[in-house]
Amino acid sequence: MEASTTIKQMLAGNRIFVPTYQRAYSWDTEFESDKAPKQVNTFLSDLDDYNHSSTKSKYYFGHFLFEEKRDNKFGVIDGQQRLTTIVIFLSVLFSRLKKVRPLTEKEQEIFEDIIKRNSTYRFVTVDYDSQFFKDYVIDQTKKDNDGLETESAKKIVNAFTFFSQKLAAKN
Repeated sequence: MEASTTIKQMLAGNRIFVPTYQRAYSWDTEFESDKAPKQVNTFLSDLDDYNHSSTKSKYYFGHFLFEEKRDNKFGVIDGQQRLTTIVIFLSVLFSRLKKVRPLTEKEQEIFEDIIKRNSTYRFVTVDYDSQFFKDYVIDQTKKDNDGLETESAKKIVNAFTFFSQKLAAKN
């Protein structure tokens, strides 16, 4: 993988996973506007600030460190909280776009390159949350969030819900 790259270049054609020795998703979300923002809130407000700025430079998501395994498969060593949040955000964004209008051919290609192509998931989280992440975030076939088994699954749902609520009013 290139030393300096875009999210699309990082994910396209690769399969990125969170190794079992890494902690699960732990970023918090705050739903009440009168309380201090948490990591997920800050992630979105930083993107929004960048989007409304007049800067011409590309947005910097921070650094990521990967361990290459085989066949374009990479274990994320550093940056997995940010990467998980990015994938949740992008999945919600593509879902919102699909509700507003059909994806263009280019957008569909990007979705397949960075989220999922056929049965190939570009990113999977820790083993014990992996199926839930695929069903709830990527495929969006699991709608209920009752009886979540892990704290990380609850935090995934919170991030997904937060992004969904924030993007619901956007065209």
